[in-house]
Amino acid sequence: MSSRLRMFARWITATAVVAAYVALHLLVNVGMGVDVEASRAGALWCGAIALALLGPALWLRHRRRSGVAELVGLVDRFGARQPRWRRAVRIANGAGYLLFGGGTAAVAVSERGEGMGLTVSFGVLVGGVAAGAAGLLILRRTRPLAARGAAQALLRDGRRPVLYLRSFDDDATAARVDDGAEINLHSREEQFAAALGAVGPVIAVGRPGEPLPLLGAARFYLPLDDWQGTVRRLMDLSQLIVLRLGKGEGLRWEIGEARATQPPGKLVLLAPRGLSELADQLNEGLPTPVLPREAVTGEHWIGAVIAFDGHWTPRVFPVVERKGPWAWMERVGLTTPQTPTVHLAHAIRTALAATGWRPRRTMTWRAQLATRKADLTGVGLAVALTLPGWLGYRVLQLAGLW
Repeated sequence: MSSRLRMFARWITATAVVAAYVALHLLVNVGMGVDVEASRAGALWCGAIALALLGPALWLRHRRRSGVAELVGLVDRFGARQPRWRRAVRIANGAGYLLFGGGTAAVAVSERGEGMGLTVSFGVLVGGVAAGAAGLLILRRTRPLAARGAAQALLRDGRRPVLYLRSFDDDATAARVDDGAEINLHSREEQFAAALGAVGPVIAVGRPGEPLPLLGAARFYLPLDDWQGTVRRLMDLSQLIVLRLGKGEGLRWEIGEARATQPPGKLVLLAPRGLSELADQLNEGLPTPVLPREAVTGEHWIGAVIAFDGHWTPRVFPVVERKGPWAWMERVGLTTPQTPTVHLAHAIRTALAATGWRPRRTMTWRAQLATRKADLTGVGLAVALTLPGWLGYRVLQLAGLW
């Protein structure tokens, strides 16, 4: 499923849900005798729209899931069955997002203090801090347990994925959290995966034997003695291969396999700063070498992005701080500080555009918004619970139970 068709499918589904929701409210109005004629006509129209869109929405859902069936079979081949308690963990995780988002909003309201007395403002502040702290503690425990695997991510998205390859030893660096929002829970890899989500869902092989997956790319697991065939097939089926250079024979094999079997524009390399021997390792398989000083010039955890033209000639894009309106807005306090991963997302977007891709403009701000994911998710969950709760309250009023 293409990005445009996926967006259209989401629009169809959202329109059907909204139409059905409005129709139910109007039917409650009819039952309560409020503006009966207009409410009845509106309910019929909204119900007709919802029913008309139900068929296309279900067909698009089937197409989304069937389009990634082979991919799901590959990544789920060695996957363990999810325990039943995982649902309870996800409920607790949602409660953590609600508390954290609500607490953050309450603190922001109390700081403004508009129309509130000192006592009320102080009470809102204390309640907000307590709720935010409770949500933070819950999320630190539940987020790794509630993380969706690669099969679930593919089924929910429907697009061909971005395959992220790296040395397992580099996971600790990618799992660090940089300053971004006032309280940033989200690691470099989470921001990186959010940026590449503009292309497709990001999947990665998980470290064998790890008790919990790291957050960011959706993990799947392969046996140590039977992984190359699956990775080779995933290279074929992926939209993009993003490989972080590092040490290890596995990475050396992956670079050689991508070089031998994939088109040049499909491979993007991430070069950590300060490791010139990685450039030497890369040059062994390239017709035109990468200059070591180009591959390690950068200011952040990833020093440069390397992309290739149609003849496997490398082009190096250093990861540097962005200039222009974004930097000015950050200086004057209109936006939160840009993290190093935001600059990495901008470099990846530039590299893809230079090699013939048409990357979406959303890559950079996706990485920036990822630092606020906890707040935004909490607000979204609050809205998602409030709307059906209001409908349920009106139904209880209609039935005389409230």
